[in-house]
Amino acid sequence: MLYPLKFHPHLRFYPFGGYKIARMFPKEDIPADRPVAESWEISACPGAEAVIKNGPLAGLNLQEAVDKLQADLVGAGVWERYGNYFPLLIKFLDAAKDLPPQVHPDDEYAARANLPYRGKTEAWYIHQADPGAYVWCGSKPGLTREEFRNLIASGATFAPMKKLTTRPGETYFIPAGRLHAIGAGNFIVEVQQNSDAVFVWDWLDWEVDDEHRKSDIEHSLAAALIEDGEPENITPVTIQRGNNIQEYLCACHYFAMERLTIHEPWQQPGDPRRFEALVPVAGKGRLIYGPDDRAEAVQAGEALLLPAKLGPWLIEPEGKLQLIRAIVPVDLQKDLVEPLRAKGINRPAIIALGGYGKGNDLHALIG
Repeated sequence: MLYPLKFHPHLRFYPFGGYKIARMFPKEDIPADRPVAESWEISACPGAEAVIKNGPLAGLNLQEAVDKLQADLVGAGVWERYGNYFPLLIKFLDAAKDLPPQVHPDDEYAARANLPYRGKTEAWYIHQADPGAYVWCGSKPGLTREEFRNLIASGATFAPMKKLTTRPGETYFIPAGRLHAIGAGNFIVEVQQNSDAVFVWDWLDWEVDDEHRKSDIEHSLAAALIEDGEPENITPVTIQRGNNIQEYLCACHYFAMERLTIHEPWQQPGDPRRFEALVPVAGKGRLIYGPDDRAEAVQAGEALLLPAKLGPWLIEPEGKLQLIRAIVPVDLQKDLVEPLRAKGINRPAIIALGGYGKGNDLHALIG
């Protein structure tokens, strides 16, 4: 029988990292004596796989588990669409300093550039933000590709983008091609395609050779999706379920994100078409599953991957429990649009979950 999977995360010690991951969560896998930039909690990215730490599958990394269990783990619908490519990567990101400005390619550009990854669409959930923290996201109004090139050449590193003050609880959707950078003081839960494809037009003080820097500038100019639009942060759709709150944060063909605020037992039927990922960010409780009501502890900072074959599950919170939930839509119309329309959510509110511009996958479904 399959069970909720927990992981030893893969850590990244980039120059922008801080100490918040270890201080914010009781995580035994995070060193407290050195800065940690990113903790890849659920990852099958080649060379950066998270390793299962509980149950009979302990010791396998996530990619090995996918290869072994196939549709039983990821779901029949996800397996049909992706095969043994695990489609999501979920991480904690602690920005103690500004990140370099960057752009991610889409699947087509990544293949054309012979990258070892697929494209990268991502979303940020701002779990914590210091007073005055900010991000850069989206092209500044009226930006042209030629102006983008000239600004890079002049050393105006962040000038091509909009600068926005962040607040805890906000969600930013960054489709492939959107210009962006994360500013100091943000602690983020990031859900993205399983990819490490990135082009940076100014690596700041990072140790990167000149040839790489020049190549990244050209790729940044070519891969950029330059378009006007707003807002960058998504207005959530909120559903009250008893004393619990379900907030739809963003959605696209690659993933959908929710925030669950749970005060009383929360039950889900499970779905054999797809897996689910849960990232508790505040509180604790236990997850009940299986015909014999087995239990798995749930605590802030410890992500869980729920296999498609797990079946129905129930979370019992101890007081207030808050989680980020991520799924891979098998059919975005049936999995998201129709359920929200059935709850009386209007068309503009649903479309807004996909952001603006060419990266919005919902607009065409609703018309």
